[in-house]
Amino acid sequence: MGLGNSFYFRGPEDKLNLQAQNLVIFIQMAEGVDDDTWLYHLNNHDYSQWFRSVIKDESLAEEAEKIEEASESPKESRAAIRKIIEKRYTAPA
Repeated sequence: MGLGNSFYFRGPEDKLNLQAQNLVIFIQMAEGVDDDTWLYHLNNHDYSQWFRSVIKDESLAEEAEKIEEASESPKESRAAIRKIIEKRYTAPA
């Protein structure tokens, strides 16, 4: 996860150090990180932990846990995580 309130995409070998300070940046970075990095954090339940401990959204964390446990493909899990974030934090058009 990371220090402070940001989420850090680091990957399995700490090759990256991409800081997402909020959910908007998180979504943008999630689209661009490599599959190994995405799956590393997905499998470690880092997304749900960040949503719970930093974003303070238990419902979002619970939905993310379901996605993390489903072991979906990188493409499917990215889309699913994005969808649950946008459902809560994007104003309707």
